[in-house]
Amino acid sequence: MKNILVHFAYLGLLLVVSNSAHANLITNGSFEGNYDVGQFTTVFADEHNGVPNHVIDGWTVVGGSIDWIGSYWKASKGDKSIDLAGAYQHGFILGAEFDTVVGKTYRVQFDMAGNPDKPYAKSLMTVSTSSDPSIGTYTFTFDQTGNTHRNMGWETKFFDFVALNDKSQLYFGDVTGDQTYDQAWGAALDNVSVDLAPVPEPSTIFLLGAGLAGLGIFGRRFRK
Repeated sequence: MKNILVHFAYLGLLLVVSNSAHANLITNGSFEGNYDVGQFTTVFADEHNGVPNHVIDGWTVVGGSIDWIGSYWKASKGDKSIDLAGAYQHGFILGAEFDTVVGKTYRVQFDMAGNPDKPYAKSLMTVSTSSDPSIGTYTFTFDQTGNTHRNMGWETKFFDFVALNDKSQLYFGDVTGDQTYDQAWGAALDNVSVDLAPVPEPSTIFLLGAGLAGLGIFGRRFRK
């Protein structure tokens, strides 16, 4: 009986681990790369100064421009991040397709801050591509007050979506303010990930506990 309880507990532990340990489906979610961006390099939707719109591995600038940040400020993860507003333009960036299973729920998670050179609140949005309506449209804001290049105040944001296709894509854009000339210091983005939405741990623990209790009762009856 003792061996049965041990095996059941081990199975429960595997269930908890399997619900939380998955691989990120996003290619280059922290915007790394061997390209020397210096403090930052501006990437436009069209090739500009020899810099193609797909210079960031796994991502393509599809509207306006973005700044690919190197040493200009401290990234949330790795050495690089992006400012979604580039050369006085609000930028839009599209990630590479990733595999999904129709009907499964996925969690999109990312770290957000804002260019600290201008103190107003920053906003970004995620938008479904025309070919994949799964992700929907979500807008997130960040309070820039008091942050600096060395202390960006990165915040983790997330949302869930149900896959409608076997391929999905992430599309981020800056929607700070009224998109005028003096509001082009935009939302900062880093550490993007997509994974299966986590199964609530309390229910897993409850089921495991109920199973162990049932085996305990069974064991007592068996001994009798």
